[in-house]
Amino acid sequence: MRQIGFILSLAGFLLPAAGVRAHVPGSSMIPRISGGSGISVVSGTPGGSGVHGTQGVFDIRGRRDVSTVRGMAGAGPVQMRVCDSVAAGDSINLIPNGDFSKGAPGMVPEGWQPEAKRPSLLPRFSKIEEGGQGRLLIEGNGRADAVGYIQTRTDLVLGRTYLFAVHFRISSSINPQRNLLFECAGPDNLDGIFTYTKTGDGWVDGKAKIYFPGKGKGKAAVRILFRFSDTGRVTVGTISLTPTTPVPPRWVRVACTGGIPTLTVVPAIAEKAAAEKTDLLLLPEYMNGDESYETLEGPSCTLMSKLARQYHMYIAGGIVRKVDSLDRLFNTVVLYDRNGEFAGMYDKIHPYSPEVNEAGITPGSRTLVLQTDFGKVGFMTCYDSWFTDVAELVALKGAELILFPNAGYYRSLMPARATDNNVRILASSLYVRNGIWDTGGRDVLNPNSDSSSYLQPGETFRDVKSIQIGKMNLLVSSLDLNFSPSPHYNGGTLSSSPAGRRNRRDQLYYPDQDIIREKERWWTE
Repeated sequence: MRQIGFILSLAGFLLPAAGVRAHVPGSSMIPRISGGSGISVVSGTPGGSGVHGTQGVFDIRGRRDVSTVRGMAGAGPVQMRVCDSVAAGDSINLIPNGDFSKGAPGMVPEGWQPEAKRPSLLPRFSKIEEGGQGRLLIEGNGRADAVGYIQTRTDLVLGRTYLFAVHFRISSSINPQRNLLFECAGPDNLDGIFTYTKTGDGWVDGKAKIYFPGKGKGKAAVRILFRFSDTGRVTVGTISLTPTTPVPPRWVRVACTGGIPTLTVVPAIAEKAAAEKTDLLLLPEYMNGDESYETLEGPSCTLMSKLARQYHMYIAGGIVRKVDSLDRLFNTVVLYDRNGEFAGMYDKIHPYSPEVNEAGITPGSRTLVLQTDFGKVGFMTCYDSWFTDVAELVALKGAELILFPNAGYYRSLMPARATDNNVRILASSLYVRNGIWDTGGRDVLNPNSDSSSYLQPGETFRDVKSIQIGKMNLLVSSLDLNFSPSPHYNGGTLSSSPAGRRNRRDQLYYPDQDIIREKERWWTE
């Protein structure tokens, strides 16, 4: 495959710390970025929809949510102007006493200050020593509604991206997504850590990349919050803030259909999608144009597999799947990978009532999230969209894009399903206009239709095309899976709508179990 090298003239600055966000219109061509003294090189191998040649002068700025590469055309070297550079060696922990080495045992660590609006709710914060290392110990104060934090401040250079990281250990009663919150509050951004991994030795690591907009110098408050636990214990080993490379874009090009296809029309749709450098093509529910029964070895699946292999793209579509060994029918969406191999299938959990009562469809029993080479995809089918559970669960399991084949659907529900769960939706339909929605709930064909939407600036989608193929419509768009803005942005993740964040549920009462009980109650009281 042809290698494309990009030579970046950086005027003596290091690219990895310079706040570069290099957009690439395809999923398989996220560049590799290397830095040196004065020159950096970006290179990659085209695949899927990748980069197919670029030329021009690009203006790349440090702000991860607004930087774009402009001027995609032709082949040849690319010069990039880089703004807001970071000097070499500027990688020390900016948080004072972030290893809790300073201060007397039993006292608050030096440079940190406990705070609570109501003193009676303040948890206990103290320095301890373990194996010669300083630690921060946080303990509940005996109150189930305890809430408070310990805080310090640090200096920042604005217009840069920082890695915010924490290493801690918890007692068995603590859920980090409920009882802890690690915040970094700087100018025009209040953000935090939302992703944790177990290290295997009883410790937990949390990390997040945070961008602070602006120019010049600024300050940030670093807070460790403890809440809603009366006896829980948390031991924090280190907390750090260091300059880092920005989050790069992760473009994927997707396509969905509108209209009733047939197996003779589908090849033309796939050919056009391939011409648009599509990574994933979604066909509708009943992609063969009727509700005839098929197996996974039937004509529909055989055709999807062949086209996926021929055009080296993912293809998904819905069939009525017959399982002779069980004497069962399922409404199934099947996904094939770029090599035409079976990647997975999802059986509709919420069939339309006539499907169950008259057509004999058996409801599915599990949700599905699949890892592809561009990201994680989840599934819901048609009537599933009238309920909140399928979209919520696949998003919680990590889906970044929900594939939504259907016969018909209520388009006005899609912004809610997308924004509640901070996920994108790709909808192919037999009888309703097809559509693509970003995490802000914006329809890519009409992104400014809702005046109550307040997203931070930035490009979540691009290169939208609506193509007519006979009586069928093909809607194509590139989506950045690494930029997932909240629909209501107010200066940072923690000041905005929850949009799928697990620990943005600041609540003591969880109604989930009561909802289940109410669903099970069949009588009127």
